[in-house]
Amino acid sequence: MNAPVFAGQKFVAQRQYWRKVGLISGVAGVILFAAFAFWFWYAWIGSVPGVWLSVRYDDISHTGSSRIVGADQLVFLHGGTLARYDLKTKQKIWSLDLVTPEQVDAVLKQQDEESSEMQQRYGHASPEVLQPQNIRDKNARIGLEQQYTLHGSGQNVWIAQGNVLTHYDWNSGNALQQVTLTNSFGELTDHSDEFLAVGQADNGAQTVTHVSMDDGSIRTEEFSGTAGAAAAPVVAQNAPPAAAPAEGGLPLSPNDQGRPLNPGRVEEQAQNMSYPARLALPALLGNSEHNQQINREISDEDRESERQYRPAQRTSTKTAPQQAELSAQDFTLIPDGDSYVAFASKLMQENVVQREAMKAPPAHSALDSANLSAANEQAAVNEQLNDIQRQNGGDKVTEDDSTYQVTLRRPGSTGPDWIGEIVGPPQFVPLTTVNVLAAGKTIMVFDKSNKRLWQDHLTFNVTGGDGQFYQSQFGQGPCVENNGTLYVFDQAVLTAYDPSSGNVHWRIPSVGVVGLFFDDKGMVFVNTTTGNPDDIKYSRQIDVDKQTQAVVMKVDPANGNILWKATDGGFISYLSGKFIYAFRSYDAGDPEDQYMDATAGLTTPSYLKIIRINPANGHVMWEHDEDRAPADVQFDRNLISIVLKKEVEVLRFFTF
Repeated sequence: MNAPVFAGQKFVAQRQYWRKVGLISGVAGVILFAAFAFWFWYAWIGSVPGVWLSVRYDDISHTGSSRIVGADQLVFLHGGTLARYDLKTKQKIWSLDLVTPEQVDAVLKQQDEESSEMQQRYGHASPEVLQPQNIRDKNARIGLEQQYTLHGSGQNVWIAQGNVLTHYDWNSGNALQQVTLTNSFGELTDHSDEFLAVGQADNGAQTVTHVSMDDGSIRTEEFSGTAGAAAAPVVAQNAPPAAAPAEGGLPLSPNDQGRPLNPGRVEEQAQNMSYPARLALPALLGNSEHNQQINREISDEDRESERQYRPAQRTSTKTAPQQAELSAQDFTLIPDGDSYVAFASKLMQENVVQREAMKAPPAHSALDSANLSAANEQAAVNEQLNDIQRQNGGDKVTEDDSTYQVTLRRPGSTGPDWIGEIVGPPQFVPLTTVNVLAAGKTIMVFDKSNKRLWQDHLTFNVTGGDGQFYQSQFGQGPCVENNGTLYVFDQAVLTAYDPSSGNVHWRIPSVGVVGLFFDDKGMVFVNTTTGNPDDIKYSRQIDVDKQTQAVVMKVDPANGNILWKATDGGFISYLSGKFIYAFRSYDAGDPEDQYMDATAGLTTPSYLKIIRINPANGHVMWEHDEDRAPADVQFDRNLISIVLKKEVEVLRFFTF
């Protein structure tokens, strides 16, 4: 029988219930699928950097740098090209060439004139003019490009070329003005929104020239009472140190022959060689040694020929005492917050010592073996390279243990000078609440009125890593003050002090610290290596099997506990909030750069590896790899700008 249907019937209620269940389940399924799809996209695509902007060039450039302005503007210098791009629209705003064909022709003409003069005087031409024309053109262009550096603050774009500063318009790229620094000045430094050039006036007094990045206006301060006994050019203390004498890599290229070898560079090159090349390395080195012997004989003949052609010169027998030359006291003005410290050092007692920095040759030479095998192949390579190192004079290190008298003065202050003696070349480091005088194995700490608070003697020299007393690409150091703690690293130890009393909070032994970073919670991130004390004692020894790795450590500043260590990437080069980046690269050169170079084709390809590190545990969040070496890498939160030899690239990823 047909029963009437009404809402309260059991089967109708069940049908409505299951309809609701199905609807809810479907909606939940869609939400879950969307959430999974979003997670999958973010984890594998969105949070991983991709190419956001790419600007390609036909010619190779070995120099360049970039600045990310705000969140959507890029200004870069690629070789001799200056340009600005909008990262939102990915469009070029403007671009201009700083190096012109006429400038290249002028360089080549000058080379020809100098070569002609050399031909008439010594009987042989300059090596530059003997190269193919395309190589000459390229080298001349690269030489001009290397004269330019990019500077600026915000929308102010400046290019420095020697002592000439040029300001370019943000909107059009037109040159607005040129500023020429005429006083004798040292390294030009960027300080907030102005340039600083510390130099000397004609009367010998120290000057600080301020150049505004906003309008190019110049303001010069002259500080009386800072003139030295000799009016020598002064270099700003916080600028990078002068370059050390050039050292070579593997002595297979003519450019690297006859020079002391850089152990780190040689080891890197050997470890990045292809397997067949490493097998052939002993024979290649033997051939290189033979060529070096021939070149030495030719050089001796050239020097003798030059001596015969050179007109006789009168030789003076009057010599000034060396002590008088070295003891001249010159003040250097060092920026210290909103004021300056006048720093001077004078040699009191010279004591320059030279010591062996290589192990003794092995008692039984691997080269005596009739047949080199895989077992002793690397030993033979190391023996050859270390023999070349000794022949080229690279087996010793020179250490300056002289005694210097140091004077600290506050220009314009009525307070007394501090005068004292210290062993080793002194360097002065202004910090937040204290200042540090470091020399050799000694540090002295002063308050802001130049009153000495305390000093400490260390086991190793306070040079740490590369010994640069300024903010480098891989962090601050070796003297840094942060959150009420003074951090000092020498060649093998990182120490945390109380800056006012000198009490030691903790020490961490670590060979090869190159810089420190600090996050917004005060945690310390240390760029160091897996090196050992033998690397310090035998710093000129070459071992192509040595695998010294970059290490990143997170340290608790309260007690010095190491929270984690990471060896997966290179050194940290950027830290801001949750963004920590490390990178490493290797440049094998380009085929068109390797004209008549014996190393062409022997090494593994160039590469760049950028790694994002999780600040909580040191784990790698992602890696970005390229088969090219960069000229410059800049980070700005989730944007990464890379200047490559034939391209400028911006990477971007999404983040929350």
